[in-house]
Amino acid sequence: MKSTWRTGGIVAVFAVVNGVGADTLARGGDDPIPQPAVEIPAIGLVADPAPLSSTMVAGISETSAPDRRIGFDETSASTLATTGADEFPYLRYTVKFTPGTEAATVSWRGRSVNRNDIAMHVWDAVAQTWGTPVAAATPVTPGGVVELSAQVTGAERFESGTAAVLVIDSPRLDEGFETRNALPDQQFANPESYDFALQHITDTQYISRDDPEVYESMTQWTVDNAEKYKVAYSMHTGDLVQSHIRPGRPEDMARKEFEVASESMKILEDAGIPHGVLPGNHDNLWNVAGRMIPGEHEKNHALYNEFFGPQRYQDRPYWGDSFTDEDNSAHYDLIDIAGAKFLMLYLGYNPPDKVMRWAEGVLDDHPDHNTVIGTHYYLNEFGDKPNMGFSDIHASSGAQIWNRLVKPYDSVFMVLSGHIDGQATVIDHNVGRDGRTVTQLLSDYQYFEVEGERRTGFQRMLQFDIDAGKLAVTTHSPTLGSFHPERFDPQNRYEAGSGEFVVDFTLPADLPRRVSAEG
Repeated sequence: MKSTWRTGGIVAVFAVVNGVGADTLARGGDDPIPQPAVEIPAIGLVADPAPLSSTMVAGISETSAPDRRIGFDETSASTLATTGADEFPYLRYTVKFTPGTEAATVSWRGRSVNRNDIAMHVWDAVAQTWGTPVAAATPVTPGGVVELSAQVTGAERFESGTAAVLVIDSPRLDEGFETRNALPDQQFANPESYDFALQHITDTQYISRDDPEVYESMTQWTVDNAEKYKVAYSMHTGDLVQSHIRPGRPEDMARKEFEVASESMKILEDAGIPHGVLPGNHDNLWNVAGRMIPGEHEKNHALYNEFFGPQRYQDRPYWGDSFTDEDNSAHYDLIDIAGAKFLMLYLGYNPPDKVMRWAEGVLDDHPDHNTVIGTHYYLNEFGDKPNMGFSDIHASSGAQIWNRLVKPYDSVFMVLSGHIDGQATVIDHNVGRDGRTVTQLLSDYQYFEVEGERRTGFQRMLQFDIDAGKLAVTTHSPTLGSFHPERFDPQNRYEAGSGEFVVDFTLPADLPRRVSAEG
């Protein structure tokens, strides 16, 4: 008989002995009291020569290479799943052979989750270590069967004929994803080699004004290729239009551009592709001094909200909430991708303190969601986070967003932005109390030109290999059929292939791992 134990994001399937879990005693209903695990008959592991007996328990390690032969709080289980960033579920086998045995072939069959690697270790009794894996493999399909096999030899592996074997969901050992995508090759990563893709669009202002067909080609390409390239979400970081920035400018100019942007984004909506937008500085109303109208945050965003307000998105299954019921200048989406929980948090240009406090509340309420912050002006072309000068049309909120929303909140792992023409990549390691990695990307091609016109239509695909902690960035224009943004930069600032690269990332809040034996 089997039962399920679920607590603290951990799921275990364990044997039941005499009507109670062999590894736990009930306390307060669902909370288990740790007890020495009772080893159950092994599932998933076979050996040649055939062992005299084979038993198993399950546990969780804080590292992918445990430093103890026997862990704490092990359970009598054949399946164990976790979601913590520093939790690695394992199955530990005790395999008894005829005394004197010093060689055997050990094979294992089971599953993980997504494309997670499974590794096999054999305890070295002399060195007192699990050492490097004797075998490791990645499932051919997400969640598919993994088969491991290794020849185990040496007296140090067999204590009186008994071998200890550990099978663990470990980070990617093969560096192939990084190697294959580190050099520019004018193509996207192989979809079979990553878990999902996130699209980044920004600063479509000139094509909204001058060449709507380019904008349509960008979102239509996404719809046509979403399944092929595993596009799970699309984020637009502002400046949907060019002409809504000064009072006195004819509103019909801005309205026509908003209509273009609205129709282009509707292509994603009609296809059911999760996505979101935010207002850049050109999507707001400014006074003649080049400053936001003081104290009139909602009025500044009135036209933006007419086209992209909460009413447009609130019935979508991924919709979270907005700053107010009428104002979508700041909002968030909640979505599960590859078995992990994500929060997409949007902040309009130069958010005032009341919006920042709202954003802090959103992060406080969702600590278990991996968070991507999308905002308009965060990095400059040099990769700096400029200091904020609220209401100034040229001001950045980069430093404020970093200090108030990124650094203090363990769930934030990525920030995407536009506004500044060009490209910049910043990877901050050892951030905050958990020492996480935060990936920050600026990509804005509004001033890149084709025959003197600003209509290149470049956008980015971020392709995530979760288990490897690697992200392949590909910059592409569907209109031009080009992977070379540098060729269209009037300032000639970038080297060939600068739009294709690999960077690190981590999912700090929700990272699914699983090890499950199959007989």
